[in-house]
Amino acid sequence: MNVRKTHLLAAAFFALVLPAAGQLHRGVWFWGSTTLPDLTASPYGSILVVGSPAAENETITFFTLHGVKRVYGSYQNRPVSEPAVIATWNAKLDAAGISSQILIDGIAVNDPVEMASILNKITARLINFNASLGVATASKFGALHLDLEPQGLPLWDTGTPAIKRGLLEDLYDAYFDIRALLNSAGLTAMPIYADIPFTWDKLPVDGGSVGWADAADRDLWFANVASVLSGISIMTFSKNNFTDIDAAIAYERSGAMTGKARVGLQPKVGAGTLWPTILHFNSVMNVCESAYGPTGATDLENYAFWRHAIATTTPSLSSPISATLEGVVAISGGSPVLVFDGLPGHLYKIRYGTHPSEVNQIIRSVRTTNVHDAEILKVPVTANGPRGFWVVERVSDPN
Repeated sequence: MNVRKTHLLAAAFFALVLPAAGQLHRGVWFWGSTTLPDLTASPYGSILVVGSPAAENETITFFTLHGVKRVYGSYQNRPVSEPAVIATWNAKLDAAGISSQILIDGIAVNDPVEMASILNKITARLINFNASLGVATASKFGALHLDLEPQGLPLWDTGTPAIKRGLLEDLYDAYFDIRALLNSAGLTAMPIYADIPFTWDKLPVDGGSVGWADAADRDLWFANVASVLSGISIMTFSKNNFTDIDAAIAYERSGAMTGKARVGLQPKVGAGTLWPTILHFNSVMNVCESAYGPTGATDLENYAFWRHAIATTTPSLSSPISATLEGVVAISGGSPVLVFDGLPGHLYKIRYGTHPSEVNQIIRSVRTTNVHDAEILKVPVTANGPRGFWVVERVSDPN
């Protein structure tokens, strides 16, 4: 069986069952300064974007086009030192229908000094900042997003399972104290979200490293966390296919966290990373969004990686791309699948024939999943006779 190679540039199978851009509810971590996969500095940190009207507008345009509805922003002390700049940024996000959540990070949740520092930051950068704006709701932060990671402590690497269990209790105490702080400031309706890795739910008997006494002990911890948090982002940054991601977050998406768990993905692409190109990443992200819907929407870590991945690994309109054929053992059985790279904004007509001079029959027409996201296309096709030939025709289709 032969595949006729063509110049291919866009499309997405499953376009009728996956969400359109307007239905997406993506979140994105927006760090103050960050590096690219090659460790060079990124131009997409909040320290460079926020405060530059042109960069702000370009960033918000990107967010809108790509279905971002939540920004987890780290601005260091700028809500205190540059309150007008941050207020203007928040108002721009609000006008675009995007929730601005201030991002506070930390590691040593077991250290009273560190926790006092975190509480002070929340007081200055969120509570006092919002209070200073009076009734200007659009300029305020709409939520608090916590990236408290005790697994980053050296003690986590060297400690026993019991020590790790104790650190998670310290983490819950931190969540509880932060919730109490907001309540005491009159922000009882202020949502708190947090990031957690997918590995914490695994019991010791199943190879987990946290010393849960039993399933009830684990379930109680998650229930307690759910009582003070409005939601969690589950970090699955080591997974690169839907089957593994789905299995990794199954526990968090059920029980106490039902309706509160979002899947966190990392669009870090290139040699030595999980994703060869942004197309591979988008293909998996699209399946997650189809499967989980708005309450299980995707969070991307982070904006700098995302922009870099798009810029460096998206095919151009002039790039010749070849289709490959997968899934065929014999013509008499199985379903051939054409696989090719695709750019958004085009309709693809798949033509088939049993002879190279007679590839005329249109057997499939497919569009992109999202008009702004490139992806890998996998299109089931028909095959009749001892050999088959396919041609993929690209037609501009911005709608």
